[in-house]
Amino acid sequence: MTANALPLLERLNAAPLLRPWGLPRSVREACCIVCHEHLGLVAQFCAAYPGLDIPLIVVPDLPEGAPRRLTLPGPKAREIPLRGVERLGTTPQWPKVFLVPDPVMLAAVCRLMAVYGGGMLYLEGFREPPFGLRKPLPDFFARHAAQLEQVCAMLADEASRITYAARVKAILTGDAGYLPVTTHGEYEHPRIRPKAGDIMIDGGVSDMVGAQVAFAEAVGPEGRVHGFEPIPWMADKAADALAKWPWYTLHTAGLAEKRGQAVFASLRDSSHICANQGANQGADDGAGGEGTVRCELTSIDEVVREEGLSRVDCIKLDVEGAELDALRGAEETIRRFRPRLIICLYHKPEDLVTLPLYVKSLVPGYRLEVAHASCGFTDTILYAEAPGV
Repeated sequence: MTANALPLLERLNAAPLLRPWGLPRSVREACCIVCHEHLGLVAQFCAAYPGLDIPLIVVPDLPEGAPRRLTLPGPKAREIPLRGVERLGTTPQWPKVFLVPDPVMLAAVCRLMAVYGGGMLYLEGFREPPFGLRKPLPDFFARHAAQLEQVCAMLADEASRITYAARVKAILTGDAGYLPVTTHGEYEHPRIRPKAGDIMIDGGVSDMVGAQVAFAEAVGPEGRVHGFEPIPWMADKAADALAKWPWYTLHTAGLAEKRGQAVFASLRDSSHICANQGANQGADDGAGGEGTVRCELTSIDEVVREEGLSRVDCIKLDVEGAELDALRGAEETIRRFRPRLIICLYHKPEDLVTLPLYVKSLVPGYRLEVAHASCGFTDTILYAEAPGV
């Protein structure tokens, strides 16, 4: 059996924990990674680990012109060199420990470590509870074993299979530290992404439009992006922020299987359809309770017909757990145009099964890849492209 043919169960048993919380007392020498603002805590860390030698401190945000040595006080006073992240790949002899890791900075460091060859990174800090941990689902694999094995086997490359297995392991254990961080950011696959002149569907916008600006600039004025945000105040704010890119059209609607209405929880970065609120329920009360709002729904197929789109080149879906419904509402578009797909795979555990299998059922020739772009449970993405398109 080749490495690529390893069954998922075997991969789960062998999956390494890449970012464990807590440095083992048995470690005697380690490279310390710490942001510039937390350098003052290195002495406290050393006091907590009196037998630990730190030959090097890597500072990811080391300012230009800042001192290149840190002096530790006390009876064992010593100076430790300070260096930038370029040294991460040159010290394989030392375990790495990130002191007081910030999730965003940690993801950036892990991305650099992936470029240099990856490896384990111990985490030490003052976060209660530590990020990247949640309630485990120990029976998840047993309940979905056959389909999980099927999806893992159909992935196009070894990196995707490793990431997919790590996602399953993270769900089983409740620890996102198993997930390897890819070298590119969320939605930023080097091939499967919007390109110049594309017509793109952007499902899920919110009022924070960094990704939307990137999409608009990627397709350029010869392209077109149709974005969808169901929460009216978020859509208004996003439309104002995107006014500089007139080829980006913001629709105040959510994406679903068909046109209708639904009650959404109105949250900044995780708005979602409320439980027991179907797309076609009555809209007599205007909302569904405090913190909710009744929103319009449409489907990608309906938008393609209404806008008279002659093609769709790329579809991105980050719709807070409604990805399968949005895909069902895009069946005709996907079968006809075979667009590149960027689909969030992390909102519900079952998405690991349902989303890849549904995409393959529409276009069996799709090449599927999976990548993860954060140090938590978010940002696991399914990428799909049809050869020859």
